[in-house]
Amino acid sequence: MERCSFITKLALIVLCVLFAGCTEDIPDKFTEGDIPPPPSLKIVSSSVRDDLEIRSDQPITITFSNVMDSVNIDITGVNGNTNLDYSNTSATFKPFSTIPDGVYTLRLTGKDKYDQDIQETITVIVKNGENGGNGGNPLPSSSMIVYTSDIDGDYEIYMMKADGTEIKQLTNNFAQDIQPIWSPDGKFIAFSSNRDDNILFCSDIIIMRADGSAQNNITNTWGVNEYNAIWSLDSKKIAFLSDFDGKWYVINIDGTNWRPWNSNDNLNDYAYPWVFNDNELKEDLSSGNYEIYLNPHGSGNWTNLTNNWANDRYPSWSYDGNYIVFSSDRDLGNFISEIYIMDANGSNQRRLTYNSADDSQPCWSPF
Repeated sequence: MERCSFITKLALIVLCVLFAGCTEDIPDKFTEGDIPPPPSLKIVSSSVRDDLEIRSDQPITITFSNVMDSVNIDITGVNGNTNLDYSNTSATFKPFSTIPDGVYTLRLTGKDKYDQDIQETITVIVKNGENGGNGGNPLPSSSMIVYTSDIDGDYEIYMMKADGTEIKQLTNNFAQDIQPIWSPDGKFIAFSSNRDDNILFCSDIIIMRADGSAQNNITNTWGVNEYNAIWSLDSKKIAFLSDFDGKWYVINIDGTNWRPWNSNDNLNDYAYPWVFNDNELKEDLSSGNYEIYLNPHGSGNWTNLTNNWANDRYPSWSYDGNYIVFSSDRDLGNFISEIYIMDANGSNQRRLTYNSADDSQPCWSPF
């Protein structure tokens, strides 16, 4: 009994020595200097800068390095409101009415989640030109653009108004959701996703309602990549490419009657975002970087609409043929793109999205 008591006391002494040795470098309390400072608050990107001419219909969007608790954008003599996006890192000022031509002072104030303040003053020049904004063709207020973005770490499908406002996330998972395309009746969006395979480049064709609900895998093949979906004009079928044999297949939107493309199928029975009334768009790499070209009325006279050093890709017509939406890495480089629109003749190219993510593969709604 005495031996057990001795062993117990010896063990306690050893533990005390060890514990004291392990804790001698631990301070009694943290000082203010031990706490790392919060990341500095700064503007990452902005659609306006000092003395830059903008059009009255161009959204004024400013993106920040940190999550914001509050942001206010005030333009002297202009009534409007400021809205934070879903991530609370980007703010857009939306005027209540058209801003007349002139020089304005923009004042930005905000506070981030670390209670850090930011204040900026920018001189804004509004110039609409002889015909007013967009060459006299106002952007349709109800028109929408769907696109893909990796702003949350993986590619998801997003939707926004044609002026770049009211961004809404339609998919939310850990997979890669890409290549969104509207059905001609405007009720559905098809896209490719590897959500069920969890293997890169092994995607299925997914269909969802235009509001992002009722997402349904209609091909559901493991280990095979299915992509480049296009809709039939009646919105009842989808044609797509399969890596199983490199050929085109056709499937009903409920997943039935999956079959290879055959001689009874007609290309003219399908809708193509890059074709409007025989005016065909394409992206071309022959100049060393991707440019967007227009073939007016099938004439064969391809015209370079973008013509710069950047990679301009994925053109899609607006439903009325007045505009083209596309992606470009002209601001961020290295194939990290933002969404742009331009007039049908390539003029008035302007940016719609403002963040440090890759926003790409836009498709204009059919309404």
